[in-house]
Amino acid sequence: MIIQTDNLGKRFRSNAAVNGVTLAVPEGATCALVGANGAGKTTLLRLLVNLLSPSCGAAQVLGVDSQRLTHRDFLRIGYVAESQQLPTGVSVEHFFAYVRALYPSWDRALEHELRKQFDLPPTPKLGELSRGMRMKVMLVAGLAFRPKLLLLDEPLSGLDPLVRDEVMSGMLAQAIETTIVLSSHELAEIETCVTHVAFMSRGRLLLQESIESLSSRFREVSVVLPPGAAPLRPLESWLTLRTTGALTRFVDAAFSGETELRRKLAAQASDVLHLESQPMSLRDITKALLSANRAEASS
Repeated sequence: MIIQTDNLGKRFRSNAAVNGVTLAVPEGATCALVGANGAGKTTLLRLLVNLLSPSCGAAQVLGVDSQRLTHRDFLRIGYVAESQQLPTGVSVEHFFAYVRALYPSWDRALEHELRKQFDLPPTPKLGELSRGMRMKVMLVAGLAFRPKLLLLDEPLSGLDPLVRDEVMSGMLAQAIETTIVLSSHELAEIETCVTHVAFMSRGRLLLQESIESLSSRFREVSVVLPPGAAPLRPLESWLTLRTTGALTRFVDAAFSGETELRRKLAAQASDVLHLESQPMSLRDITKALLSANRAEASS
């Protein structure tokens, strides 16, 4: 595993920002770290690169304890976050000349290819660039030395759709041999490139699995029962159940085929007039998990 954590935690006074997280990210994966604001995603990423020290547990990154990462290890790790500060008085060209000298593995051809693709001009100072252009600069700096691991903390936040597409295409085209952990709210943009998903809520890791597994077991279900039939009772795997008249909608988080679903329904309803199940996008799955988690917390 490129990343392996064991009961990792970080407290800020009484607040457990990361709470007992055991995460495994395999080599070559593109792992989406999803969850609501305040779920602990940024704190987790900072723990992985030793920007923060854990309050409990441990993390291994590239086979090394995160608290023992050395300069040589960081030459194989890229980290890009929307909160990063750039030297505003330095030109684009001078910035790349500076960071280029820090990495023996820096690929000049890749740098120039990405700068051309992102249409990054050499002369403006970084402080004069738009937010989207500054993010492109950081992404080039995070990719051009061909890291083994790339951690991205909300790299698409606040960018217009065209810039998001450019950033995603540039990242994916060049990071073929790189394991990526990506925290983002722009789930529609990242869904096609994600291989694994880790869902966090209030500091805890609630699930981690391949996108293939997640997509196969989640379905949006619509059921129509005869007039006067008793309402369906939610099963443990049925999320966000809502009934309006004869129509009931819910998300089945353990879908294994309509035959099995009909068997479960038959235990409650003698007749089902209509049954429909639809695949769900990563965005819709995440919304269902957030809604179910919020309902559980308030009950």
